[in-house]
Amino acid sequence: MLQRFFLNTLGLHKTGLISLLFFYSFALNAQNIVYEWPAEKNKKNQISSTFGESRTDHFHNGIDLPGKGTKILAPREGRVLYRVTENSAAGEMPFGGGNMLVLEHTSNEANTHWTGYMHLTSFSDAVLENKPISTGDKLGITGDTGHSGGPHLHFFIFNPIERAMVNPLLLMNDLYYEDTKPPTAKEWGVLLEDKFATINPEKPFRLSADFPVYIFLQDHGKGGERWGVFEYKVLLDGKEALKATFDRTFFKDGEWKLSNGYKFEDIFYRNYYSLTAGVRRSKEVFVEAKDIKGNTFTKKYALQIQQN
Repeated sequence: MLQRFFLNTLGLHKTGLISLLFFYSFALNAQNIVYEWPAEKNKKNQISSTFGESRTDHFHNGIDLPGKGTKILAPREGRVLYRVTENSAAGEMPFGGGNMLVLEHTSNEANTHWTGYMHLTSFSDAVLENKPISTGDKLGITGDTGHSGGPHLHFFIFNPIERAMVNPLLLMNDLYYEDTKPPTAKEWGVLLEDKFATINPEKPFRLSADFPVYIFLQDHGKGGERWGVFEYKVLLDGKEALKATFDRTFFKDGEWKLSNGYKFEDIFYRNYYSLTAGVRRSKEVFVEAKDIKGNTFTKKYALQIQQN
């Protein structure tokens, strides 16, 4: 949803802003950057979607905090960089954000981020008047504007030097959400020529060709949350076949990719995570999935695959 917006803003159209940004160094020191929670503190533990999850055809580029009428607070001092309303002219970017705000936070030339707030009901006077923003200042109220499946705040952090969307939970104080349960795995699926078929890997199944095989992974905070995982890896007969970490996504070669170059299609089919097409000739598949706080799921599958 934000791809074209950031490409336009980052200098594929010649702007004074991007001329300035190219003077910044490339380094990101996450250990020295802490953002406060961008919503009222009594709304803690409320995350409905995490960074890097599947959105059918793209990586989810932020976190979602559900709720209508929640006060949104500046997580750090900054300035208003960009604001758009749901009544903006056709073609305004980003598409689907409704009432949306972007702040710029710069502590020095080597440390700049933009934070974004989507689907707001309204903006604060300070935002409307483009006043300097201090940590804890009210920015607006959550709502359901734009393309939204229900009232929530979509919050993102963008590094304009790296042209990367950064997992907000890596740069934020983790006191305001809990994640005590490891991810879980459910059924597998095979992408056949004409359909997607679910299978039980612990029973014999047939693969007549090297079709891509997937696994349904989900993380859970402290209850029934349904989050994406932070990292997972796949070993086929003891050899690493795939490893993906959802710490950030970069815009490279015209599309968003993970740090190691994986595209969305390399990782996901719908909400299923790839086990690769090499499963057919494997006798054993080992899967490890972690959440951002280190809770870990591991399982070794002994396969009984009929190849004819």
